[in-house]
Amino acid sequence: MNFTRLLLPALTLAWATFCQANSLPSWNAPVGPGVSEGDSSLRATGVAVSPSRLRMAGAPGETIVHKIKITNDTPQPNSFKLSFQDFDMNGMGKSSFIPAGEGRYSLARWATISPSFVELAPGEKTEVTLTLALPNSEEARRAAWSILMVEQTAEKRSLDLPSPGSENVAFGIVPTFAFGVFLYQNPPNVSNNRVDITDFRLTSEAATGNVIDFKIENTGDGISYCTSYVELTNLTTGQERKLPVKQFTILPELIRDFKFTLPSDLSPGRYSAVGVLDFGHKEEIQAAELEFEIAPE
Repeated sequence: MNFTRLLLPALTLAWATFCQANSLPSWNAPVGPGVSEGDSSLRATGVAVSPSRLRMAGAPGETIVHKIKITNDTPQPNSFKLSFQDFDMNGMGKSSFIPAGEGRYSLARWATISPSFVELAPGEKTEVTLTLALPNSEEARRAAWSILMVEQTAEKRSLDLPSPGSENVAFGIVPTFAFGVFLYQNPPNVSNNRVDITDFRLTSEAATGNVIDFKIENTGDGISYCTSYVELTNLTTGQERKLPVKQFTILPELIRDFKFTLPSDLSPGRYSAVGVLDFGHKEEIQAAELEFEIAPE
């Protein structure tokens, strides 16, 4: 599919489960609108943790308490240790760990979990208590976030050493799994309605074909829970087509990049593409537009 770009954009107006051996990889941030999503959960090999994320809006000096459910629907007992980590997120929504309390926007320094170790028999479930004690200070007047880690513990198995003179190598790796419950805190005073579209353009990539690059920046001081989509209109026939919706979380001072792949079956002709960003403001949305042409093959 060939295309010719006719008009440059005019700006007009969130991890699930992962496996671990010796280290923990990065994950995708949870997405979706709302204050908290108690019906969402994380599942792996018959174990579930619910909710998968908590979105809080406590004022300085307030104490917030939430219950987190852990379910063991496996035929064997499982043990879990619970701890906190801070994290940073890059433009593609991938996150990396920081020790608890060391992140610039750390929520872990005010959070406790009880109990911090649980043992579940087959088919058993339990609840742990997350307590967030916000100080009555200026620090608590800005957004903060961390992640609650629910990590399976496993006994180290005996290592079968290779026989003397053998070229084989023995590794003592015990495969386990872990869950991450994302914790977001937006105090009532933050201005989480300053999210802008900074770029909106059509490009061609060898791996994915023709894509619309949609770049978004959070210039406010709050965490925003956003929905974005692109609508295509054939300017000759008037036929409209909506590309899949993307829901995501964007942290303060973060720029995120999204790619919307154009359908390969678009008919030749001139098109208008309108990108829409809904960032939770009651009266305003952001939008950008570009025009392009699909040339006959």
